[in-house]
Amino acid sequence: MSGSLRLFNTMSGRKELFAPLVPGKVSMFVCGPTVQSLIHLGHARTNVFYDVLARYLTRLGYRVNYLMNVTDFDERITEAAAASGENPVAFARRYTNAFLDDMAALKCTSVSRFEPVSGHVKTMIGQVASLIEEGKAYVADGWVYFDTSKFRAFGRLSHQSRQELSLHPLELSLSKRHLSDFAVWRPEVLLEGMWKSPWGLGSPGWHIQDTAVTLTLLGPQYDIHGGAYELVYPHHEAEIAQGESLTGVRPMVKYWVHTHHVNMRGRKMSKSLGNVVSVRDALERYSVDELRFFLLGTHYRRDMDLKGIEASARRLREMVRTAREIASGSEPYTLEPNELPSFEAAMNDDMDTPRAIDSIERALRAAARLRDAGERAAALSRAASALNVLGVSLIGQS
Repeated sequence: MSGSLRLFNTMSGRKELFAPLVPGKVSMFVCGPTVQSLIHLGHARTNVFYDVLARYLTRLGYRVNYLMNVTDFDERITEAAAASGENPVAFARRYTNAFLDDMAALKCTSVSRFEPVSGHVKTMIGQVASLIEEGKAYVADGWVYFDTSKFRAFGRLSHQSRQELSLHPLELSLSKRHLSDFAVWRPEVLLEGMWKSPWGLGSPGWHIQDTAVTLTLLGPQYDIHGGAYELVYPHHEAEIAQGESLTGVRPMVKYWVHTHHVNMRGRKMSKSLGNVVSVRDALERYSVDELRFFLLGTHYRRDMDLKGIEASARRLREMVRTAREIASGSEPYTLEPNELPSFEAAMNDDMDTPRAIDSIERALRAAARLRDAGERAAALSRAASALNVLGVSLIGQS
C-alpha cells in the first residue's frame, strides 16, 4: 500500500508516484500563517488538507515529520499592532496562541512542530552573508537583493520564462539589477528591537525566513513542501533559489503540493478583500466535523465556494444518522484501520477526498442493507475508520 500513493507535483505538472527520500520516513514542511489576525476558512482549508495528508501517510505506514513555520514578524504585524495600540511582540504572541488554539479546535493534530521564525534571525543573517559572498546576492541602499540572473532555474516551479517573470516585477526599486530580484534583507523597521547586520539595522526578507527554518530543521532536502497555490510565485520560487544556492543540493524539495482557494460570493476569501469568515465564527454555527467534511468535499486542487457548506453539513448528518441506525442493531465495532478498497483507491489518486467521501457514503448504505449483525459491525468499522483518516467522526473520536 505504501508504494501506491500518487501526488500532483506542481514542479513537474503531473501526478507522480510518492517515494520518500528515506524509506519509511516522510519530511514535510507547510507554510504557516503570518500572525496578524485570526485565521479564516481559506487558511483552514489548507491546514485541514495537509493534516489529512499527514494522517494518510501515517496510515500507509510512514513516520511523518511535519513542520510548520509561524511568521511572527512582518510589516503587516507591525501595522496591525500599531492600529491596536499594542506592542508588536506581544501582539504576535497573542495571535500565535490564537492560531494554535484554532488548529486544535480544527483537529489539525498531525503537525510535529510549530516554529516561530523570529528564533532564526541569526541564521537568516548568516545565509544572506553567504549569498553575498557567493555572488548570488548584492547590497543596494541598505537592502540586500537575491540576483535571480544567477539562478537559472528561477521560474521553474511557476512554469514562467524570463520574459514572463519580467512582467511580474517584485519590490520595485531603481537600485535593483533585475525586475525579478527579491529582497533577502530590508532596512525597514518591522519590529521593536530591529536587528544589527553587516548591512545596517533592519529585518530579514519574508522568503529567507522559511529557508532558515527548513535548512535548520529539515536539512538541505526534504520530501514535501505545501502551501496555498498563491505562494508558488514569488515565495516558493524564492525559497528554491535561496535554498539550492546555499547548499548546492537539488532538488531542495521532491514534491511541491499546493491547495486552491475558498471563495465567498464568487471571490477568493482574503483579508485584503475583507470577505472572510474566521474559523471561530464558523465553529459557532457548524461542528468541527461538519467544517472538515465541507473543506474536504472539493478536491484540493480546485477552488471551492462557501455557498456549499449547508448542503455538506446536511449530508454528513445523514451519514451519521445511518451509522447510528447500523450501530443500534449490530455488534460493537472498533476503529481499527480496516481497509475500504474504494476509499484507498481514491486517496491514492492524488488525495481525492471527494471521491473518498463518496466511497464511505456508499459503504454505509450497503452496510445498512446487511442482515447479519457481525457483517454490519464490520462494514461500519471500515466506513468509520476511513472517515476517521479525514479527521471526521461517525460515532466516536477522530
